[in-house]
Amino acid sequence: MVKLKKVVIPLIIFGLTVLIVAALIATKPKATAKDTKQKAWLVNAIPAEFQTIRPQITVYGRIETPRDANLKAAVEADVESVIVLEGETVDRGELLLQLDKTDVELVKQQRQADVDEIIASIANENVRYQRDLALLENQKQLVNLADNAVQRAKKLEQNKLTSRATLDESLSAYQQQVLALKQLQNDIAEHPSRLAQLEAAKKRAEALLKQSEVNLGRTDIRAPFASRVATLNVAIGDRVRPGDSLIKVYDLNNLEVRAQIPGRYSQKIRKMLENGQQIIASTVIDGEPIKLELKRLSGEVRLDSGGVDGLFRLMNHSNTLPLGTFVELQLQLAEQQHVIKLPFSALYGLDRIYVIEDGHLKAMTIERVGEVITEDNIQQLLIRSDAIQAGDLIVTTQLPNAITGLAVETAL
Repeated sequence: MVKLKKVVIPLIIFGLTVLIVAALIATKPKATAKDTKQKAWLVNAIPAEFQTIRPQITVYGRIETPRDANLKAAVEADVESVIVLEGETVDRGELLLQLDKTDVELVKQQRQADVDEIIASIANENVRYQRDLALLENQKQLVNLADNAVQRAKKLEQNKLTSRATLDESLSAYQQQVLALKQLQNDIAEHPSRLAQLEAAKKRAEALLKQSEVNLGRTDIRAPFASRVATLNVAIGDRVRPGDSLIKVYDLNNLEVRAQIPGRYSQKIRKMLENGQQIIASTVIDGEPIKLELKRLSGEVRLDSGGVDGLFRLMNHSNTLPLGTFVELQLQLAEQQHVIKLPFSALYGLDRIYVIEDGHLKAMTIERVGEVITEDNIQQLLIRSDAIQAGDLIVTTQLPNAITGLAVETAL
């Protein structure tokens, strides 16, 4: 009986313990599950508003000119004087440099002597021709007289009244007179060709004389047009040879700005030019506002460029602008309808923005139409997209982790 109690009592205690633990677990208060709220990023946003605006684009370029001249030496001579210096402006025809004339003057004198000598030879030829014409009749008479002497000698020789030697002498005299006549006739016949040779030599000598006179004039280096001196390559005492660069000038009245137009706008601008629309650009250089007009597009696209070069003619040019001056141009495009004006901070990449739908971001692909400067002198972006509706909230804050579906809240 004692042994039974030793077994039953522990079992009862164990059972009661299990019941008590089960009751405690069953009556334990349950924890209420809390919903985890997704983190929302605070952003700025503006409602989409469609407008009709004349857009602008900003392009960068440098001042150049299609009309410059690199003046080179045409003769070998010493630099005698330098009249102008780099950066000075000159009028058309103004003397820039003076080369020594001594060598060229000596050549000119030689050429003049050659011409005078040929003129004298032509005069001698004409005198000789007149003399030959005058001698021709006399020579013919001498031939007739020699022929008569031969005939008399033959009769005398037949009658045994003279020797054979006398007849031979008469025949010899006759032949000599005939040869002299033929030579005289040949000289007369060759007169036109000799005269033509002398006339050709005269023209050649006169051309060389003219060349020497031109070279003499080329010792005065003058401005080909109203211009500014870009570079000066010589100094007094330098010895220059034909082809050596002396001075470079550029036309002040034909200044242009070469600026690269981005490829996304080049087709629009090309069509505007083809339709005869005036394309105006503006800039400010040294506090001076300058207007420019796009005249043409370059004929080739450089391999390392992202667009085509536009050539802008200055409308109110300034003579103080040196070549190579860097300029920032605001280029006006044709009026555009149904566009949205946004700050540049709203743009992601090249063609993407985000709108807010139900507190989450949604990416939109847009078309960049251009830029515009507001009344507050703030540059803003113009876009167009058929997927955007008026009033849609467009994010204007740059988020480093912006993706479609990201939770956001708009700042008040």
